[in-house]
Amino acid sequence: MISSGFKLIFAAMAILGPFAAGAMRQFVVNDEVYAFFLVGGVLLGLVGLFGFAAFERDELIEHERNLRGER
Repeated sequence: MISSGFKLIFAAMAILGPFAAGAMRQFVVNDEVYAFFLVGGVLLGLVGLFGFAAFERDELIEHERNLRGER
């Protein structure tokens, strides 16, 4: 159940990170400052994608072990 919560958090980060970076364009006037928000949003999205993929991979490995009868 805890892993499902983490997967939900990572999925939200993957979606909302780049969205928030794009939405900040309306509020940030200076281009140099916006560049930090843009890089941060893109990196937050990548962290969300990689975190979600890591949890999915671990669940797949555990599922395959259970199918083979190991453990």
